[in-house]
Amino acid sequence: MVKVQCFLRTPAAIETSKQLYKHLMKECRKLPQDSQTYYRHYIRQGFNQHTEETDPERITQIINRAIEDGKWIVKKITMEKLIEELPLEAFPSQFWGAVKIYTEKPHIINRRICGTVNLWIGVSYENFSRENMCRSLGVVLSHDFDIEEDKNLQTQAASSTDKSKCDYDVKNVETIFSTCSKMELAQIEGIKNILCKCGFKNMQDIGASDWNENVSPCETRGNEEDECKQCGEFQLPSNKTLKTSHLGIPWEHLLDTKTLKIAVIRRVLPKHLKKFIPLIEVVLIDRDGESVSYLAGSGGSGPSVVPRTNYSFTFTTHGISLSFFEDDGSTSPEVRAGVVWVQKNILPKLIKWTAEVLEDGKVEDRGSLKLVNIQEYNQLYQQLKMKYGKPLVKMWPETTDPLKHVYEDIAIATYLILIWQQERKKKQLTSYQTFVDLGCGNGLLVYILSSEGHQGLGIDIKKRHIWDTFPKHIQLKEGAIEPSDKNLFPEFDWLIGNHSDELTPWIPVIAAKSKHTTRFFVIPCCAHDFDCRYRRKYAGRSQYSDYLEYIKEVGIVCGFDVWQDKLRIPSTKRICLIGQERTYRTRDAPQIFKNINDFIRKRSDGDSKNTENQESHANVKSQIKNHHDIFWTANFKVREAVQPVRNCTQLETSVREDLVLTVAKMLMEKKHVVEVEISQNNFVTWDRGGRMTLSDIAKRMEPQQLLALKKECGGLQTLLKNHKHIFNILHGEANLQIPIPIWKAKVPSSRIKTKPCWFYVSHIMGCPLPSQTCIYAHGDADLKEVNGTIISK
Repeated sequence: MVKVQCFLRTPAAIETSKQLYKHLMKECRKLPQDSQTYYRHYIRQGFNQHTEETDPERITQIINRAIEDGKWIVKKITMEKLIEELPLEAFPSQFWGAVKIYTEKPHIINRRICGTVNLWIGVSYENFSRENMCRSLGVVLSHDFDIEEDKNLQTQAASSTDKSKCDYDVKNVETIFSTCSKMELAQIEGIKNILCKCGFKNMQDIGASDWNENVSPCETRGNEEDECKQCGEFQLPSNKTLKTSHLGIPWEHLLDTKTLKIAVIRRVLPKHLKKFIPLIEVVLIDRDGESVSYLAGSGGSGPSVVPRTNYSFTFTTHGISLSFFEDDGSTSPEVRAGVVWVQKNILPKLIKWTAEVLEDGKVEDRGSLKLVNIQEYNQLYQQLKMKYGKPLVKMWPETTDPLKHVYEDIAIATYLILIWQQERKKKQLTSYQTFVDLGCGNGLLVYILSSEGHQGLGIDIKKRHIWDTFPKHIQLKEGAIEPSDKNLFPEFDWLIGNHSDELTPWIPVIAAKSKHTTRFFVIPCCAHDFDCRYRRKYAGRSQYSDYLEYIKEVGIVCGFDVWQDKLRIPSTKRICLIGQERTYRTRDAPQIFKNINDFIRKRSDGDSKNTENQESHANVKSQIKNHHDIFWTANFKVREAVQPVRNCTQLETSVREDLVLTVAKMLMEKKHVVEVEISQNNFVTWDRGGRMTLSDIAKRMEPQQLLALKKECGGLQTLLKNHKHIFNILHGEANLQIPIPIWKAKVPSSRIKTKPCWFYVSHIMGCPLPSQTCIYAHGDADLKEVNGTIISK
């Protein structure tokens, strides 16, 4: 905030009010034309009221008081400055399609953001000046939040994680996590006041028939007179103001009506609540001016979740331009850094998306977390992350990556808790839902959901080490799930399939036959049909998207209204399908069951004609030929408890050595001499060989070698990475490593000289390092004993 004294440079020689008056008027000429009138008015007012004053400091105080009395507080004068314009040939509708993508999903570009929540949306058909609007809104947005109050809220949220069970009702979540500070509420009200004065009307007050008519500013002020009245102090809005988190921007009307303007007040939610706090952002959409502006609040003195600059994108005849609102020349380094970030990250993406959007401007909504409230999701995820994340990662007993599995299951649990919370509210349920996790794996999802009050059971073909670390009340069972009448779960509310592989198509069937009220949740991964691997039906779709449509079809045949959503988990397969509502009445169940059986029989009979399928399931057929009355298909094969290892470590030693030597000879065909340090400041020259792409290496390998790799899931890259002391793999290319001497290698002393040196034995020039500085053994005599045994291979 700046007042008159911020640009007042009063010389010490000025002693009279006349000289001071002239000096102030001269300084006013440096300001933009629309601001000079205001300053001159209040300067004159101050001098007219106190013409006898001669003290410059006293007169300055009088003028500032006059400004405050007139309720005119001036932010640093803003002027829109063009930064860059990128060329592009496109239609305006394509530009607005790209703007929609960025506005609704800023987290795609800005990884600090979890999402946004629209608090208020106003529409208008009146023209407005972006500079003047930004100047007025800047007064409110520049207020710092009450940081201490926000910290108290975070402390309260952290303390709530000590509870063994939390009631995640909407009211509780909003109270603990979504409560805005008083200053933030004041900003919202102040912004609404300014927008209402400029003719924006609350979108919720507009009927469907009013979209084709101009919104009268008189009606706007009349309908919201109490809400938008001017006052010296900001008024706190009612709770209803913040319960509009599901408001949607009317993009369809924006494309149809050129004179439409939209103003959005929204809350930007950070992904990490410990580092950042939510802040208020205003989005101004001007269809007539083909521009969109983003104005963010200060967000306190800490790191900002968004760039600390107010910027605009404008669609021109030549392309898309980026501009920002700079002050009177004293732009801070942080603002300049924010402008550079927008220029380097957002503008190119907007150009890319504009070129990809169809000419009608319509964008398919492929966003994530569409079925839950993003604000509630973010806050609940942060709570569960603090409660379970670090403890589980710290005690992780499995060989898999704990960071991926722990936080992935926390995200899935968060999503399910919110889905079930909505269901309880809609159906007025008083008890928490129960569940069965089929193919539960490490059981983390069962542990988290059970700890949060949802009693459940996890079943998997193989027990995991981590199961023994869970409390006794966590129900985990080792056993096979076969699709039959004996594997129904009528006592549970939900069936879960989290990357459940061959069980995925069966879960909707089991849910349908368990009980009329049983629901399902699946995350399809590997494509399996009822009794074999799934084969794509439509060549125009990817295997994954085609399989998703197939599982949807299974759910529809089973009588479910299938919903689809995208989760935010560290997995390439993150689409979930939910069967929550039935499309038939209870008395129609026999007909639905008949349709299900016919569908399974048709799929199984069609696949049984395949020779490979018959051979792979011959043993299963013989085992269950006497149980056709309970098994739903004769060809289903339960996954083996111990999966075969296919990471090229099970290859025969002679085959593996032959493959390594073959690749090394290919690389040695080209010469690349390098210097290798053999001792302190002592170097020798050594031929490292050339570089080749993995595809070129594969083309030159013998058919029998490729066949051996194919049995190991085609693992040429895996084979070479297993020999990282020999090969270096980077960006799909391979070359030989440069041997590292002992003093540079981070290897425990217990592992030195425990393996033969491959370069000493097989490289055409041998190992460049002498025996005393090489990590590996140069000959059998140099090998160290490990547990009383000399390793020679």
